[in-house]
Amino acid sequence: MRYLATAFFILIFAVDAHAQAPAVAGDYVEARSGHVYTCGCLYSGESVTGGKEAILVWRILSGEYEGTSLEGIRLAAVVVGESNLGAPDEARRSVVYLDGITRDAQEQAVLALWQREYAKVLGEVRAVHRAPITFDRQGELVSVEVPGVVRVQARKARLPQDAHPGSFLWYSPFTPLGDPTLATSLLYEYWGNDFQRQWRELFAGITGYMGHFELRPGT
Repeated sequence: MRYLATAFFILIFAVDAHAQAPAVAGDYVEARSGHVYTCGCLYSGESVTGGKEAILVWRILSGEYEGTSLEGIRLAAVVVGESNLGAPDEARRSVVYLDGITRDAQEQAVLALWQREYAKVLGEVRAVHRAPITFDRQGELVSVEVPGVVRVQARKARLPQDAHPGSFLWYSPFTPLGDPTLATSLLYEYWGNDFQRQWRELFAGITGYMGHFELRPGT
């Protein structure tokens, strides 16, 4: 009986330790080559011919994975598909950029965690590059840049001003967010060399989300 009680308390301690594991948390923004909130006519056209590209960016403010701190790491993923990325089970490819890495163990840890949590979002990861990533948030405006490769400027969507008449919500964020906020992309471009396509969009549209993400690696 004494051994059973001891085992019980060890189990409770282990469960509590997992529950208290620090979350990997921070800021997130995404921009797509198609609207997530728009009228039915535009949605119908884009669901067939558009929405094949997306840029997803995370800024980790706190947390660790398997004993390795991930605080301060920034990660940007350029994701492409052959058809709209919002379609169920759409095959996709991605290229990942990392900044804020101070040792190889951090790169291994963050990539392992992202593959665990976001494997379906990223699809086949074609390449991983270390590059400077700027993630600046001032009030409702977020600016992201990987010099020479990626640039995104977005702000919190203003409804109904930013939307087409008769708009509906068609797509959820690619990743779970604690406070998903519709984002109006003001500038959205990719001119890297990993894919046989580049794009640039200067017209404002509600093409993504911003918010706070939180992962619990111990669960």
